[in-house]
Amino acid sequence: MAIYIFTDTTADFNEDLAKQMKDFEILPLSFSLDEDNYNNIDTFLDIHEFYKRVEAGAKTATSMTSTYYVEERLRRVLDKGYDVLVDCVSSKISGQFNGVDSVVKKLKEEYKDRKIEAIDTALASGGEALHCYKVLKKRDEGVSFEELLAYAKSLRNNIASYFTCSDLKHLARLGRCSSVAAYIGTFLMIMPVLYVNPIGQLIVLKKVISRKKAIKAMFDKMDEKLTKLDKDNKVFITHANCLADAELLKRFIQEKYGLEVIVSFIGPVVGGHTSSGCLALFFETDDRRDSEDPNQFELL
Repeated sequence: MAIYIFTDTTADFNEDLAKQMKDFEILPLSFSLDEDNYNNIDTFLDIHEFYKRVEAGAKTATSMTSTYYVEERLRRVLDKGYDVLVDCVSSKISGQFNGVDSVVKKLKEEYKDRKIEAIDTALASGGEALHCYKVLKKRDEGVSFEELLAYAKSLRNNIASYFTCSDLKHLARLGRCSSVAAYIGTFLMIMPVLYVNPIGQLIVLKKVISRKKAIKAMFDKMDEKLTKLDKDNKVFITHANCLADAELLKRFIQEKYGLEVIVSFIGPVVGGHTSSGCLALFFETDDRRDSEDPNQFELL
């Protein structure tokens, strides 16, 4: 039976790449700027306008896809005869997975002849997109639903996620540093390098002085952790309105490894939490744990 795959807008999927995927759909989360609400279904906002307003100080908020909408979209596909797999953003970051999973459990009782599962990827942004892209490619090889589900669960441990932010106030909002540390760090031009660990937590690994050193530190992490050198593999970079930095990191990678690098914007859902200046790097590795993560041994 054919398998239909969903992900959500936190995945920051490259638009051109997404259009190439068959039997695939992206579930929209909602976001707001001050009093204006957008759902990416019938209300949209240009990404450049979004960051312009964020940089001007607009207050941002996000909300997960309504369970009503998720159920309607999954029913539509199930009624056409598909099995369904839903790739979700890390449950440590959003309630999206829990909402989708509640719908999946309900539909399993009704569609007993179908296979329906939701996956907590423990990833976000380009990491979630890279995970979903690999799952889509594996599905297209003709594997069974059970094989695809096992692959998707295993793959979560093999997507490395590193990023840096220039606006430390937003890290304070995420609980990664205090408001006082954010103020001092911004004044001293301290740039943190963070990663998403295997259970979806945001961990500050190191702090450097200057944006260029932060970008170099991310590349050095890739140099340390990269194990998948197959030319068919792709590296994903996402950015929050800092294309020049993304292109610089892309050049570092291509000059050394010759891998294809896919660059895309961090969309409004993730960008509402990171603000402008966030730069993120995602690639395949044998083990996404990082030796500098203080929690790494608790994850075994």
